[in-house]
Amino acid sequence: MALPADCTVALLPIKPAYANAIIEGRKRVEFRKTRFRRRVTHVAIYASTPVQRIIGVFRISDIENGTPDDLWRRHHSHGAISSAAFDGYYSGVETGVAIGIADVVRLTFPVGLDVLRVKAPQSFRYLTAAETARLRTAMKRSKRVEKAVFATVTVPPASG
Repeated sequence: MALPADCTVALLPIKPAYANAIIEGRKRVEFRKTRFRRRVTHVAIYASTPVQRIIGVFRISDIENGTPDDLWRRHHSHGAISSAAFDGYYSGVETGVAIGIADVVRLTFPVGLDVLRVKAPQSFRYLTAAETARLRTAMKRSKRVEKAVFATVTVPPASG
């Protein structure tokens, strides 16, 4: 998946364990406390400390508001989070958000925020058109390098 020309991207810091679960397809919904105020079509997955790199991108399939109990009831089976961690995250919060995850692209070579010329956000950050263009370029570069790496792999001749 390439980022479409008309997309809007949010940079979302996600703990590495959850970011990897998204990349591996085990996590199909991302839980958040607040909804985006703007229309967002895609998310750049920023694996937070200690990784501190963008490791992938996904398309948002839907965004659902609800109480933490409602969100847990509907999404616990594909949220890749324990009940205790979920309850701790939403402690004292009356409403939350479930962001549906679709069309995940894993970056073969994770991208540092310096490439986009941005700093790590606390909650999330909308990417500007210029920052999204730099992300597109980094994604293309990652794909070209991946193809080059696979093209140089040779299978040793069978012995015997």
